[in-house]
Amino acid sequence: MKQSGFNPKARWDRHLPAGRHGPQDTRYQDPELNEKIQVIASFNGGKIYPRMFIWNNQTYEIKEITYNWQERKGLETINYFSVSTGSDLYQISFNNTNYSWKIDKIIE
Repeated sequence: MKQSGFNPKARWDRHLPAGRHGPQDTRYQDPELNEKIQVIASFNGGKIYPRMFIWNNQTYEIKEITYNWQERKGLETINYFSVSTGSDLYQISFNNTNYSWKIDKIIE
């Protein structure tokens, strides 16, 4: 009997490993920061290019935008950016509805 190649449990975001010490072990979970930041960005040809951000009174120069995407959440449009400061990788986001920036997470 031929089986279908579809496996709904195979998605990467389902059933993340719990760690050696049970489900409370958070080593496999990305900590969500969801904190407001200040950003210097340029806008060119309908695109956003973050250049530097200030978080916890420290300035981070963005060396490279490694990935960006856009999501809709209700009436809001959120632009997400994975940015490199040379030594660290961060996920920041821009809300097109209220024109605010947030740092979402530190990517390890």
